[in-house]
Amino acid sequence: LILHKMEELVLAGLSFEEICKEIEAYHSRTGLLFVLESMKNLANNGRVSPLVAKMAGLLGIRVVGRASDKGDLEQLHKARGEKKALEVTVESMKELGLTDGKVYIAHCMNETAALGLKALLNKELPKVEVTIYPTGGLCSFYAERGSIMVGFEDSLA
Repeated sequence: LILHKMEELVLAGLSFEEICKEIEAYHSRTGLLFVLESMKNLANNGRVSPLVAKMAGLLGIRVVGRASDKGDLEQLHKARGEKKALEVTVESMKELGLTDGKVYIAHCMNETAALGLKALLNKELPKVEVTIYPTGGLCSFYAERGSIMVGFEDSLA
């Protein structure tokens, strides 16, 4: 979202200082959620115990979280199964201010979940403009196979 906004501002001919000011304002109006299919990387980084990560995987528990104001990962919900995780994600996005605007869904080898989230968003919030794409290298590593990351514009900010 932010890179596309920067491109828009550069093409509009704004100065560097104007672009910086606009991007800071825009950044405060965006959110980032993630749905993790696996907590293996969280366990490897010492954020959760390996036993908790393994049990969550066996039980099909997905973690729904967000990037906190401090820049770390904040767990919002635990959901059993992908369908419930996607429903909780839509509700979280609405609570965080999504009513319309842009939503970018990045998936790590899970286009089915991305399409499912898009369908839920189109049903609940028909004014949103959803773009789906695969995660890149670094995001794929941290998110792991099966996970999705969702960037969106916060209409309440």
